[in-house]
Amino acid sequence: MVTALETEVARLRGLLERRDAMLAALAEVARLLSIHRDPRMQMTQMLAVLGEAVQVSRAYIFVNLTPDDDHAVISQVAEWVAPGITPQIDNPELQNLPFAEAGYGRWERLLTQNQVVYGKVADFPASEQELLVAQDILAVVVAPIFVGSKWWGFMGFDHCTTDHTWDEVEVEALRSAAVMFGAALYRREMEEQVLAAQREALRELSTPLIPITDDVVIMPLIGTIDSGRAQLVMETLLDGVAQQQARLVILDITGVPVVDSQVAQALIRAAQAVKLLGARVMLTGIQPQIAQTLVHLGVDLSGIQTQSSLQAGIAAALQG
Repeated sequence: MVTALETEVARLRGLLERRDAMLAALAEVARLLSIHRDPRMQMTQMLAVLGEAVQVSRAYIFVNLTPDDDHAVISQVAEWVAPGITPQIDNPELQNLPFAEAGYGRWERLLTQNQVVYGKVADFPASEQELLVAQDILAVVVAPIFVGSKWWGFMGFDHCTTDHTWDEVEVEALRSAAVMFGAALYRREMEEQVLAAQREALRELSTPLIPITDDVVIMPLIGTIDSGRAQLVMETLLDGVAQQQARLVILDITGVPVVDSQVAQALIRAAQAVKLLGARVMLTGIQPQIAQTLVHLGVDLSGIQTQSSLQAGIAAALQG
């Protein structure tokens, strides 16, 4: 005969086993989020790890499409389902859903306050039950995802076979998973901002435009010029001529080790574009080996004024 003590010990053992499984799942989630630069690429695998550990029927992520608006519009973007459970990822009712208008104003209020929504569907207000029942959901827990201070969306977990009573360990573990995912998204957002700033700094360094008089500017080019940088040269030249109303742009290629046909054509196109704005281009710093290459390639520089050095170019420019 099973005693009350034995029953309680078995219950506690089960709780400990589930706690250990959830801790292991959170550790795996942390690992997954650390190995990929974009955490969104790990959403489905992360949900599978969590869903299996907590033994739910369905796990999913919704994104708030209007984070700067007072009224959220949400869409499901990832899902994992247990065997035998109907997926909802292609359910059109779960795309571009006005949250409050659909009857989930209470959820929106709680989630934006960084609170978890959970319980048995039968205990929810009637306005919330229809859409959940249509998905066979009997019990649900939804944890907010914040990226910095913005409510990005939520992570949800369903029971579709039993009206499960969520315990505190489960709720806190799933909240932790949502917090970890939000932190990973925020880290990526910060990295993107740093990279963007670095790209802009490199852009400015790689194609500097230096005024030497009111109507003469210099662009010293150093290093290899590929198609991407050639486009930057073009854009910077045109913007500089327009903003500074320059009549002459001195392109100094003393620091360019190789000029091939692609680079030569880029320089010619830049000169032609500048001419359309009423200015002209002077090319300086042509090394002997580069001059030989240009002759060999048959590049026509007849429309571009040239000088042997930057100093000679500046002197010529100042003489008018």
